[in-house]
Amino acid sequence: MAEPDSIGVRVTGPGDAVLAVVLFRGGWAGVDFFATVDDAGTLPTPAVESARAFGDPLDRCAVRVFGAQGSERQSTP
Repeated sequence: MAEPDSIGVRVTGPGDAVLAVVLFRGGWAGVDFFATVDDAGTLPTPAVESARAFGDPLDRCAVRVFGAQGSERQSTP
């Protein structure tokens, strides 16, 4: 396929944490997560102007679900 409509990635981490991200050509993203039994759902993402511009929101989502390197997992996005 020369021009896909979307691309997705599923990242797993400690304690069965999962971050699933789909970036759509139309300028939006779907982000679902499972951090713990009591902490799962969908994370909001801003409009995405380019794949490169999605790096910062993706990093924030990863920190929200998995925590920053060397720290405990964050409780808010």
